[in-house]
Amino acid sequence: MRHLKSGRKLSRTSSHRKALFRNLAAALFHHESIKTTSPKALELRRVADRLIGLAKSNTAHAIRRAFTYLRDKEAVKKLFSDIGTRYAEVKGGYTRVLKIGPRKGDAAPMAIIELTQKKDESEQEKERKKKPEKEVKKAPKKAQKKVEKEEKKGVKKEEKKGVKKETKAVKEKTPGQESRKKRAKQEQGD
Repeated sequence: MRHLKSGRKLSRTSSHRKALFRNLAAALFHHESIKTTSPKALELRRVADRLIGLAKSNTAHAIRRAFTYLRDKEAVKKLFSDIGTRYAEVKGGYTRVLKIGPRKGDAAPMAIIELTQKKDESEQEKERKKKPEKEVKKAPKKAQKKVEKEEKKGVKKEEKKGVKKETKAVKEKTPGQESRKKRAKQEQGD
């Protein structure tokens, strides 16, 4: 009997299970809503709620503890700067699990797990606008570097072709001088 043994094993070893929840929690904090199987979502809820509870304290020790579990700097940064402040006044129930029915391929029960307090639409639009601006600034630099590299390669190839043409022209100018192989063939033929 497994009395008082909490948590699902999910047919995984303990290290695999720990890695699974580490990755799912990081994805949940990045995207604020993820789709997974129902048992995984119900177990992830326990992990995520504990991490959000840590984020509410916002101390150096709490940041280190969260990082030792998540191992993702961006997720920890978002957890403490954004998510933790959103839930400062809330005393639990940080996540919500919505069951969405069976998966098409294997009929596994699926669910969406999401944070209960999402960002305002205006804040999400601001973040979306900020990201493309940064990408647009980076793109021309990369494109310029690629063009410069291609031009350099093209110039080098042209120089090599020019050198080859010159050597061929020099050989053609002196028809009286023959290579050793040609002379050897002529001597053998005679």
